[in-house]
Amino acid sequence: MNQNKLVFANWKMNLNLDNATSLVRDILDRLKNINHVDVVLSPSFPYLSAVHSLISSSKISLSSQNVFWEEDGPFTGEVSSEMLRDVGCSWAMIGHSERRQHLLETNEMINKKVLTSVAKDLRVILCVGESFDQRRQEKTYESIADQLQRGLRKVDERFLKQIVIGYEPIWVIGSGKAASVDDISSVHNFIFNELKLMFPSSELLPRIVYGGSVNSSNIEDIVALENVNGVLVGNASMDCDKFCDIVMKVEDSK
Repeated sequence: MNQNKLVFANWKMNLNLDNATSLVRDILDRLKNINHVDVVLSPSFPYLSAVHSLISSSKISLSSQNVFWEEDGPFTGEVSSEMLRDVGCSWAMIGHSERRQHLLETNEMINKKVLTSVAKDLRVILCVGESFDQRRQEKTYESIADQLQRGLRKVDERFLKQIVIGYEPIWVIGSGKAASVDDISSVHNFIFNELKLMFPSSELLPRIVYGGSVNSSNIEDIVALENVNGVLVGNASMDCDKFCDIVMKVEDSK
């Protein structure tokens, strides 16, 4: 398994070109000496090229927030993996809960995106997580197992090194409060064991990162947990001081 921790910044549908450019320049200046953390920035589609031009000579990688499973054709508004690679992306985010909820993405659609992306040499962060109702009904593990099994269906083991699992409890996102350390630990351990069951002969399982109100105050406790290989950062990733503090604390945790 890749021994580096991962810090993945999801800017969602925020920032304009000036804001994004300024933020990236500040991040580059602050993170010059980071060597043991994989940092990935995920801006909105219109700014992918601009961000790539700034980070192309750095160790920071670029991700899209979505991808489509076809390479071309009458799919208005969609973007293919080849197009993403053309503008400098080496990553694609797939299955974020906001897309599952607001855009009605299904596990079957998500699986197509995963299969196409890894075949085109993109790295993938596959997001999974339970809703408040599923948690209340004690269906957290059942829900996550279903998302993993359907999302990774027919994935060849040779592509596992390109995949990261992002655990985001839906009931936490945007709340400003992270899940408890015990909750994070138990779900990450479950995901790790589920991946071992799904790919029993693989020596290289996907890294597992946590997302959901991650900040500089809770990051040290989170990344100290077993089977937590990094974090997916939302709001804090759009503040240079907060984001860089998170990255540096993850670096120090190694």
